[in-house]
Amino acid sequence: MINKIGLMAMTFLFVMGLALTSMAAREVVTGTVEKVDAMKGTIVLKSATGPREFNARKPEKLKDVKVGDKINLTVQEDGSLIIEKAK
Repeated sequence: MINKIGLMAMTFLFVMGLALTSMAAREVVTGTVEKVDAMKGTIVLKSATGPREFNARKPEKLKDVKVGDKINLTVQEDGSLIIEKAK
């Protein structure tokens, strides 16, 4: 019985460690759009640390983004971008 509880605890910690690792690999940047080039799939975002350029794996995601928009940009592990309007 104690071995089962110990095994369950170890499994839980292992799974939580994996979840936290994958979450840490993402980056969220909040800022104002300075430049968008949907043809090249690039976006320049002015964040608290200064301007940063990102490349979208799927340039069609940039079609609704305009200069001056305030957005939250999440960079996934695979380099893909998730763009949400900031509140």
